[in-house]
Amino acid sequence: MKADLSNAGWSIPQAKSDRGRGARLLGLAVLVAMAWAAQARGQYLARQVNLSYLAQRAGVIVEGRVIAARYEGDPDYPHVPTVLVTLQVEQMLRGPEGGRYTFRQFILPREVRGGKRGYAVGQRLLLFLPEPSRYGLSSPIGHEQGRFHILRDQRGRDVIENEFHNLGLFHNVAQDAEQGGAALSDQQLSVTASTGGPVPLEDFTRLVRHLMLLPRIE
Repeated sequence: MKADLSNAGWSIPQAKSDRGRGARLLGLAVLVAMAWAAQARGQYLARQVNLSYLAQRAGVIVEGRVIAARYEGDPDYPHVPTVLVTLQVEQMLRGPEGGRYTFRQFILPREVRGGKRGYAVGQRLLLFLPEPSRYGLSSPIGHEQGRFHILRDQRGRDVIENEFHNLGLFHNVAQDAEQGGAALSDQQLSVTASTGGPVPLEDFTRLVRHLMLLPRIE
């Protein structure tokens, strides 16, 4: 039976026997192992990463609208909280073809639906994701630095901003591009001049496509 996260918060049932207590400890051990595996595949808790790194590291770069977000226990490990997210694809910059893309993310109890990093139907996002781990998990690269919200500004333009308000996002990007043999145009340089806050979506995606010419980082 899958864990139910439809109510606020996440709880693990109290063990009522030695066997139940052992199962609970095993579930917690698996949770830690899976979380560590997800982090090892691209989610760094303290290190700041820039856009060139995101473009080089991501196995999937997808823009789309959330059409389903189900908070549940992992199918194989019900004690491990995850969110299963399906996007209606608007642009697949890198990744599998198709009109929809689904991924499963390990998520801490405090990050359930409605929290800072929760997922909700209707959100427009652009995500930089690693290839799924051996456990089938995939989280935005850079501890949510690789998760961008697409919004409409007061001028009616689509703009994009990550969970960290794009702070540090463009630091050294021009240098990285030049060193990698993909020097930026004047228009692209103007985007990288931003030190924080939302930037136009169209300019952003053009810059990302250019940075995808740089050598991949595994």
